[in-house]
Amino acid sequence: MYRARLSLAFAALVALVCIQAALVYWGAHRVNDYAQHSRLASDIQAELLDLSANKQRLRVWAMQRLMNADAQPEQRERLVAAMYASTANLEDLVRRDLALWNELVRREGVSMPAEVPQLVGVTELLHDNIKAVEARLAQLVPLEQGADFPALWGELTQVFDMARGRDLRELINGAIAHQRAAVPVARAATERGLDALRGQAIGLALVTLAVAAALALHLTRRLQRPLARLLAGTQALQAGALDHRVATGSNDEFDRVAQHFNAMAAELQQHRARADAARRGLEDAVQARTHELSAAHATLQSLDQRRRQLFADLGHELRTPATAIRGEAEIALRGGDKPVDEYRQTLTRIVGGVDQLTRVIQDLLLIARAEADGLVMHTAPADLRALLGDAAEQAAALGASHGVQVQWLADAHEGNGARLPPEDSVTVYADADRLRQALVIVLDNAVRYSAAGSTVRVGVYGVAEGVEVLVRDEGIGIDADEMPRVFERFVRGRRARAHRADGTGIGLSIAQAIVQAHHGSISIASVPRQGTAVRIALPVAGASTK
Repeated sequence: MYRARLSLAFAALVALVCIQAALVYWGAHRVNDYAQHSRLASDIQAELLDLSANKQRLRVWAMQRLMNADAQPEQRERLVAAMYASTANLEDLVRRDLALWNELVRREGVSMPAEVPQLVGVTELLHDNIKAVEARLAQLVPLEQGADFPALWGELTQVFDMARGRDLRELINGAIAHQRAAVPVARAATERGLDALRGQAIGLALVTLAVAAALALHLTRRLQRPLARLLAGTQALQAGALDHRVATGSNDEFDRVAQHFNAMAAELQQHRARADAARRGLEDAVQARTHELSAAHATLQSLDQRRRQLFADLGHELRTPATAIRGEAEIALRGGDKPVDEYRQTLTRIVGGVDQLTRVIQDLLLIARAEADGLVMHTAPADLRALLGDAAEQAAALGASHGVQVQWLADAHEGNGARLPPEDSVTVYADADRLRQALVIVLDNAVRYSAAGSTVRVGVYGVAEGVEVLVRDEGIGIDADEMPRVFERFVRGRRARAHRADGTGIGLSIAQAIVQAHHGSISIASVPRQGTAVRIALPVAGASTK
């Protein structure tokens, strides 16, 4: 019901606005035509006056030329050019004025003045007259002694004033007089049109305002009572009275709104009940979470204690080679002079200790740079097969002392990996020294944690994203509960500690940092007492590393 009333009210207002817009558009279009006619009449008059003035200046120039006065040809050419320009502008203005009059005749039924089409013919005569004047003045020379000046001047006057047997002075003066009379008439028509347009706009605006006020008053009276009921309901809800209900029964749009309002209030009551229950559950969950956080805090304290212990162990790792170096030096300095060979052996042992200390320090620096995102890679195209071959040779030399064989599989492939031809090089964009260091760490672990008589196999094969290096041993393996922590720093598994007492537990952390700096990945799969497989995936040169 209210929706229909509102629709009718809006439709009436829109109709009034459309009528007003149409009348304003029509009136504005009409006024614009009159204003344009006034401008054209004024412009035509100005061009005719300029044309007459320039022709008069040419007469003066001709007189000066005949009298052998200062009559420059450049002045004549400038005046002729100005007359041509005025004639061209006049032709354009006359055509536009004729078209405008044709539109006024068609639309309003007025009669066209006879001077309008006549002026079109005048412009054509003007063009021919200017050509004749230009040609005659170009031949004009100063008069000789005893020449017949009146006859010559009469000839020039005929050239200036006549075209196709018609007197141009009379035509131009008549046209100027007509335009002078037309300008005030057009301006008066424009003013009348503006007054009519202003009156129509004001009248329609007043009608629209009156209709809008009447509709607003009617709708306000009809809407006041249901809106008051709804406002009382919202205020009750705001005060927390969720059991308040709005009265219904009017069978209109507001009745449906009241029904939805009551349903909303009932739902809010249910939500409040559920929120209270949820709050109580949240309090229980917070209490439980507090217990979990307490346990996590205890775990963190334990981890901190372990970290301190690991740093203490690391300090021991640094002190051991330092103490050995100092001991060797003190022994060499103690007592009298010794043979050169003994000094050489001492210095050799000192150099070995320094190398061990340097490696530990370099490993610590590399881990620190990786944590601070400051690990710089000097990348260049490198042959992965050559790097892996060098690492395998170093591992083979270590394995020989442990009774472990290192087997290089030049055409390895596994699962979805594609076999690479042995003779093809595998180019990666990498820091060769750093990548070789990571490969040596993985192979060194495979050899050190393998039993004597076992074999470590290493190979490279293609995958969809690039290439993958596979290192598989038959060693002690890693327990399942320790797998998530294999890449943590200073972490050594139970089997590793039982197999070898030495080691800092940072090798795999270093390898992971180097591989990730090359936009690759490293993963480990292991079965206790059966062996471990390490996969290093790297993008090939030219692949995207984003």
